[in-house]
Amino acid sequence: MASLDPGIGEKFSRPTQRAINHDGSFNVRRRGGPPIRDPYQRLILMPWGRFFLEVSVLFGVLNAAFALAYMALGLENLPGVAAPHGWVQDFLSALFFSVQTFTSVGYGHVYPGSNGTGALSSLEALAGVLTFALATGLLYGRFSRPTARILFSRAAIVSRRPDGTPCLQFRVANRRANILIELSARVIVKFTDAATKNVSYAALALERDAVSFLPLTWTLVHDLIPGSPLHGLEAADYAARAVEIIVMLKGYDDTFAQDVYARNSYIASEIIWNHRFRRAYDVDENGLAVVDLDALDATEEL
Repeated sequence: MASLDPGIGEKFSRPTQRAINHDGSFNVRRRGGPPIRDPYQRLILMPWGRFFLEVSVLFGVLNAAFALAYMALGLENLPGVAAPHGWVQDFLSALFFSVQTFTSVGYGHVYPGSNGTGALSSLEALAGVLTFALATGLLYGRFSRPTARILFSRAAIVSRRPDGTPCLQFRVANRRANILIELSARVIVKFTDAATKNVSYAALALERDAVSFLPLTWTLVHDLIPGSPLHGLEAADYAARAVEIIVMLKGYDDTFAQDVYARNSYIASEIIWNHRFRRAYDVDENGLAVVDLDALDATEEL
């Protein structure tokens, strides 16, 4: 069988996990090499909750540091601050002034009263402008980064056509309301040799490997006929050879005006035999096609 390594590797010393997870990530861990720190990429790719948490922590740490610096210079140099009222209250007074300066709010009740606090507040104002410019740029970068929201059926199925031809199927749909155009698919099967642990790949020909639009669902079909790398294999063979169906999608997103990509895989335990997909869309009383994304995974026994 001719190998078609997509870049995942072929020769291994022991069995490997699935190549691609359902979220599109690869099961590869990097080790060694020169340390590379790329905070921009990390902040762009991290989850939204962690992004806002790290920005908030940075905001708090910077303001706390400047508040301690104001206290070191003496709060008597900040007219308008009633001090001393104890270390905690003095720190809070300096912190509130720091926040006003950092954000350029400047209520005016408290103001620098010496050259030292004036210089420090000027430095903090500059730090605030740079920090908010950086945070704004990162926020825009996260929103503007083109991403595909493609839903894959949780399982692939081995079904039969009306004429009895066995076929491998799985379904995809666009989670967003925008339209993806010129969507194309490439499907590869991965085999693992039980004795050598080496991996081989083969392309799976699809009934249709491209669609012009994706407003509904798209069922990708590979016929299990002579010439197919999967022809004649049963469920036990899929498990013994650690079959993994690797799917790569590419389309043009008219919202971002850029190409977007999605990938997924199905391992042997995620392939359902002798089932067929139920229709995931219908037509309402006004003649409008309605897609039910919750029914993307719905199957029934043949």
